[in-house]
Amino acid sequence: MKQEATLQRLRFGLFEANLHTGELRKQGLKVRLGRHAFRLLALLLERPGQLRTREEIRQQLWGDETFVNFDQGLNKAVHQLRDALGDNAGNPHYIETVPERGYRFVYFEQGASQPAKKHNLHAGRIAVLPFVTEPSNREMELLNKRLVERLIDTVSLTPGLRVLAYSTVQSYRQQEFHPQTIGQNLLVPIVVIGEMTQSGDDLLLHVELIDVRNGIQLWGAQFKQAYTDAQPDPGKLADLVYQALRPVLAQSMHRRTAKKTLHGRSNLLQMAPRTSETEEPETEVRSTTEEA
Repeated sequence: MKQEATLQRLRFGLFEANLHTGELRKQGLKVRLGRHAFRLLALLLERPGQLRTREEIRQQLWGDETFVNFDQGLNKAVHQLRDALGDNAGNPHYIETVPERGYRFVYFEQGASQPAKKHNLHAGRIAVLPFVTEPSNREMELLNKRLVERLIDTVSLTPGLRVLAYSTVQSYRQQEFHPQTIGQNLLVPIVVIGEMTQSGDDLLLHVELIDVRNGIQLWGAQFKQAYTDAQPDPGKLADLVYQALRPVLAQSMHRRTAKKTLHGRSNLLQMAPRTSETEEPETEVRSTTEEA
């Protein structure tokens, strides 16, 4: 396999692939990966963003002389690779399937000798992180998961906005990281973070929108709802969070993409309007917005 000598260690997100030793590591810890799965990863990393056809993969991984069940072997390698990366075929974060043609690596950050790329808001990327909850309260943890999943699902329907899947961000559950570190690891310019607590019969939720490039809080809001109302149907609370967050996202994205247009670029991201507004009269919302 043809490789550049200066790019033996390739980093993307939380991962590092060492092409010399054939090892994949996540935050410094070795990830178990089969030989063919790693060779497939290395092949895709050679040309990030470009299609590698099934025939190319067969030639590079198995060659002409080897008689194997190619389809079965390739499917196994792709499955192992996606499992190691925590990737999802339906919403790929790293490995994208091009039906009946092959695969491409869609998320490439930097080589060992390259400066990090700057993924700004023009790229339309955002991460909604699991909210901080009491780790000993299993019921709250489940509510947290359902709430964040619903919020991700809702935001992901917005044309032009790419939201990281829950499977990508779930590792940050109950862990304390600086938002700017998270942004660097996940390669997103903005993140949604929050803290969820139970106070008597009420569920209290504080949510913030952070620009990880400078640490500025772009928006923040307090939500209060009866726990007995939120627990069976967290979707209502998630919709309220989105309704409060949507105008701020739209304003911030429009401001930045408008600046790009002045320099000759015209890809404006448009936030799709909601067809219906969710009302929850018994929920209190207190919001603050920071002009970016």
